[in-house]
Amino acid sequence: MKSRVFIGVVVLLLQLIDSINGQEFNQSNIYTLPSSAELKRLLREDVKRMFYHGYDSYMKYSFPMDELKPLSCKGSDTFGKYALTYIDSLDALLVMNNLTEFEKGVQWTIDNISFAKDINVSVFETNIRVLGGLLSAHMWAEKLLPAYKGGLLPLAADLGDRLLLAFDSPTGIPYGAINLERGVLKGETTVTCTAGGGTFALEFGILSRLTNNPKYAVAAKRAAKALWKYRSELDLLGNHIDIATGEWTIKESGIGTGIDSFFEYMLKAAIYFDDEEYMQMFLDSYKAILKYIRKDPWYIEVHMSKAIIIWPIYNSLQSFWPGLQTMVGELEEGFSTIKAFHSVWRRFGFIPEGYNLMSGNVQPGQRSYPLRPELAESLYYMYQTTKDPVYIKMARDLVWSLSNLTRCVSFH
Repeated sequence: MKSRVFIGVVVLLLQLIDSINGQEFNQSNIYTLPSSAELKRLLREDVKRMFYHGYDSYMKYSFPMDELKPLSCKGSDTFGKYALTYIDSLDALLVMNNLTEFEKGVQWTIDNISFAKDINVSVFETNIRVLGGLLSAHMWAEKLLPAYKGGLLPLAADLGDRLLLAFDSPTGIPYGAINLERGVLKGETTVTCTAGGGTFALEFGILSRLTNNPKYAVAAKRAAKALWKYRSELDLLGNHIDIATGEWTIKESGIGTGIDSFFEYMLKAAIYFDDEEYMQMFLDSYKAILKYIRKDPWYIEVHMSKAIIIWPIYNSLQSFWPGLQTMVGELEEGFSTIKAFHSVWRRFGFIPEGYNLMSGNVQPGQRSYPLRPELAESLYYMYQTTKDPVYIKMARDLVWSLSNLTRCVSFH
């Protein structure tokens, strides 16, 4: 299992557990949880133990390769040969209150990482994991490390410049893959998913702010607006689009696989940058989703132009949605949905990639659980917004499953 994805889960769970401050719990909730300092301590220790079991194993068996294979205890350069897990775990070390290891990681990255590589990478993954990791570490290092001289920012800008080449398309929507040294290669597919084309506003926007160069933010917004331009008359987006023509190649519309983070980034960018254009795109799409895709408490996939049901499936990537709803004040709707999502976890011990709402069973061929963090993220947002202990109880189920059912010799 991908080491970085697991690290994301445990970091979110630790933040959630750390937010309990001994307040009186409302016993009228569907679930109850004792408000004891001992329980808080045990949960926190369990999550930290999982994190360091993975992190220490990565450092021992895989570093500086991208990922660790938990069964063979071997490293793997699956992305770009740029120490993916290490870079993307730097801010996680701060959540663990490990400033010493964070400082060591910052300096190692400055001294050893170069993106001048003749290698093909995913534009989407490199943006959210590597560029995002560099920017987050840079911003924290400026606050916490007196000796830090800003060395991560030039790396981030160099990577941003390389990724910008992917946005040179007729529509402004980026290609899905790029060669870090040679740009978009001849024969590269012009089809990309909506999430792959519209998940850049945060990293590119922050990079523009830090470098005082608007080109990154401009490219990200142009791509997002292009995707929105090709929406249907119902204000629904498809799942895959041809970036050369603007034609949708997959016309299924939902909130999960292939499209999820487009909505996430529109709202978060609108809030972070106080951007009215991003906010309006989100609000219009949100209204359409509630009208055509929501089948309370679930969400399905429909045809983007006809709104007819295509897939009555809950897929695990939808699990970010209740957390997003807290940001627009839709707490009742978010609670209804997260209860439904959590019921699937309780039934199976995890969330399968696909759960068929008609049959009430796992969708054939979608039995796996690749340690996705979206449900933990939603629980974190829901608890921070409401302080309702029901979300701590739900999170405890996640901790138990991850700790007891996914542990391998070297990782989870």
